[in-house]
Amino acid sequence: MAIDKLSINDLLLDKVLGAPPPEDTPNEQPIDPQQPDLTCTPDPTKTKAHRQVVGVEYTGGKAYGKATGLYNKHRKYSEQWNPWHPFQSAHDFQQAQLFSQQTKTWIDQHLRHGLDNFKIESFHSADALRNLFSELDLGLGDDSWIEDDSHIFGTLYYRDIFKCIQFLLAHLPFQVHLNFEPVSLADSKGRRIYSKRNMGDLWWDTQDQLPAGATIVPVICASDKTHLNNFSGDQYAWPLYLTIGNIRKDIHCTPN
Repeated sequence: MAIDKLSINDLLLDKVLGAPPPEDTPNEQPIDPQQPDLTCTPDPTKTKAHRQVVGVEYTGGKAYGKATGLYNKHRKYSEQWNPWHPFQSAHDFQQAQLFSQQTKTWIDQHLRHGLDNFKIESFHSADALRNLFSELDLGLGDDSWIEDDSHIFGTLYYRDIFKCIQFLLAHLPFQVHLNFEPVSLADSKGRRIYSKRNMGDLWWDTQDQLPAGATIVPVICASDKTHLNNFSGDQYAWPLYLTIGNIRKDIHCTPN
């Protein structure tokens, strides 16, 4: 059994008088260029931003002022405005976020048994929670829809694409998940890491062609046939979803 573990070279060296002992071969496997190294960790000392390389301040993502988000819009009219509206507290809002991923039966049982120690004050059933969700003011209300009946295939409902982009850029929960300029990231062995859109060569090359201070906003659109109901002639719709590549992909790809 011991011989089976030896290589052919080791067997030949053992038969040569005075031959040096075989060297220990490292256990590291060569990196396959076709397979990504999923274990590499970024090295912060090798991170490069576009402005550092070009040497011009505000090369990309220059701030021209503070965005007026939903919170500031309401706060301007009333200092007593509740930022967690329509929920009564931050605790209720956080619980609602968790419940949004659960089924109606699970929510009702959770609330009925008081598993939250009856601390939730804003809602006491799944139906009440659903009504609160419908009252959330995200900045794009029902009045933002534009109706167009000129199409022979049906009615087209749409929103102003620029207002949608402005909303996404100013949405407060996305504040810490936005990227405004290209960066280059490498691991401790100097290998380039691609994990976000602004780390790719396309973003870098496009930024080089723009004036200082310009911000690239990649617009991502997707569509999927949606079945509406079975009781009115099997109605279907083809919604066009929009997001921007500045938002971290694990955030903008989340259904909720």
